[in-house]
Amino acid sequence: MRRRAAAALTLLLVGAGAAGLLARRLWPRLEPARTLPLLPGWPWQQIAAPPATQPVVPVEGLSPGWRVSGLGNPAAWRYPHCWQSLPRTPWDLAVFDGRVYLGLGHAGNEGPTANAGPVPLLAYRLAEGRWRQEATLAEEEIHRFVGHGRQLWIPGSDPRGSWRWGNLYRRQARGLLWWQQRRLPGFIHANDLAWQLGRMVVAGNVDDAVASAPAGERHGSALAVSGDGGRRWQVQRLAGWRASSLVPLDGQLYALEVLPGPRLRRWLVAGGRLAAFAALHELQADGRWRPRRELRQADLLPGVVDGGRRYAWIGQVTSAGAGAAWIASLGPAADEPPRRQAFVARSLRPGAIDLRPVLLPAGEQAMDLQADGQGWLLLSSTELAPQRWRSRISRLSTTPGGIRSQELLRWQAPLPAWSVAAERPGQGAGERGGWFVGLGHPPFRREPLPHQCPPSARLSGSVVSLRPPAAPGAAP
Repeated sequence: MRRRAAAALTLLLVGAGAAGLLARRLWPRLEPARTLPLLPGWPWQQIAAPPATQPVVPVEGLSPGWRVSGLGNPAAWRYPHCWQSLPRTPWDLAVFDGRVYLGLGHAGNEGPTANAGPVPLLAYRLAEGRWRQEATLAEEEIHRFVGHGRQLWIPGSDPRGSWRWGNLYRRQARGLLWWQQRRLPGFIHANDLAWQLGRMVVAGNVDDAVASAPAGERHGSALAVSGDGGRRWQVQRLAGWRASSLVPLDGQLYALEVLPGPRLRRWLVAGGRLAAFAALHELQADGRWRPRRELRQADLLPGVVDGGRRYAWIGQVTSAGAGAAWIASLGPAADEPPRRQAFVARSLRPGAIDLRPVLLPAGEQAMDLQADGQGWLLLSSTELAPQRWRSRISRLSTTPGGIRSQELLRWQAPLPAWSVAAERPGQGAGERGGWFVGLGHPPFRREPLPHQCPPSARLSGSVVSLRPPAAPGAAP
């Protein structure tokens, strides 16, 4: 009897194991599209008050009259080691519903901190003066926040698990929870999100962009359009590697692809895609995209050395007034090192292209953009010496003759500033209420190894508040 019972139990366990294995194999193919509420952070996930031993950012050379205060380094709660400076980097900041939201993580596939998810969604509650974890995203990185009316959205940078569906995340002002919309068909990366004439649009890439290609290289760029708030999507597969950004301009919506350098160009040739590649696409009334092949790669990188053959990832697209500004992360060319450069576009219409570079001093990197009335605020950083960076916030405006830049604020710190958000968004010039700024890993640098970590790396992830001199008679 005992032997029969043991045999039956063994068969039951084997059957359950086989069923579990079959379910794990079938789930990525059968997983339904769905919208899910995200659990708020558990009590043990919440960040305690910053310990007295937490390093304070030594800000020096601050513009006269300005004041600085620290909001701590909440990223160190999730990535505590000195060498984890890359996933602690604040890729983006957003002020929404009385909170400062912080984007962290590392979606790259190389280095000590490759694929650093799942990522905590951290928010600093201004009324309470403390950080809270509002959710955990099944992503490797939070790279961008997108505001839309009374909602804040996050495009899913790199989902963990199945690629059957890509993710968007949203929160309503005064809402209690974040929601995950797991409905983007086949999206590996959602790089940007925009709205045009009531339609939602996503730029990114999918894992089945072409019918045939070299082994393991069927993935590529794609654009998705939804007319029902993101429940159903119309996906158009393109010829490139990644669709990186969306540009609202001229009353139209444009999509930009990653511009290929020599290595990516060889990849396009091997897959038979180079002849069909277009750097810019324009959304049509029927929801389809028209490639703008008359625009060459060099046309999108005016003033850039070897712009026609230089790798460029274009992001941080920010509309203001009748124009749009963006930052291109440029790969090296000849003896010129990689750099981040800002551009301002006033028109991308055929025959009326108006696209100009923002001229910065040699070695200065364009880091982030914010809309500012009819113009933009540009955050930039320059390395002055090892572990010493000067960062600036400048106001950009267009003139008939070009682009005007006016410096508003500067400071020095051991790390560059990566992201900026106005303390009082929507109330005009940012300096009236000051800014929140996030410091992070130096651009175009390898991340430190565990046994070779400089002291400045511990400060990566720090957020500071920069406030202007108080007006006479104003309340503090």
